[in-house]
Amino acid sequence: MAELYDRKKLLEICNARNKTLLDIGVGPLAIIAARDFNCDVTSIDINEDELKKAKQDIIKEKLGNKIHIEKQDATNLSYSDNKFDISISYCAMHHTPMEKREKFISELYRVSKEKIIIAEFNKFGFPHSKDEYKRVDFNWLENELNLLSLKINKYKGRKMNIYICFKDKK
Repeated sequence: MAELYDRKKLLEICNARNKTLLDIGVGPLAIIAARDFNCDVTSIDINEDELKKAKQDIIKEKLGNKIHIEKQDATNLSYSDNKFDISISYCAMHHTPMEKREKFISELYRVSKEKIIIAEFNKFGFPHSKDEYKRVDFNWLENELNLLSLKINKYKGRKMNIYICFKDKK
């Protein structure tokens, strides 16, 4: 399998074509999903600078009708239950304070119809070697996902781990 940090490969693996997606943490995943997979994407972040940059990228790519950018906190989403087919956290959980990560997972679960995907670095250094971000403890993460009785497909790559969690019970 190609390197798992490849966003396009991740979208292929999780069968994202023609789905509604919630993308946690604005970035290139939303553009790839809308452009290459015909997804309707809502991409959220709490960082104003990142939101502005994402809006510029969407205009440049002419995808304004397929991607909606919103300021939201992933630990307190305003969306209704089961609003999105898939919710994806691509290297966003480590930006969440440790004490809010359980809520982060429960919110992704709540707003997703089919599945949640969590992708995180397993080797933590650059770009976060000198800042406040803390790597995700994968044992803790797996335990939290198991508490939701999710069927989980787990992929371990050289640089990141990916958890595709299906809402239909085990």
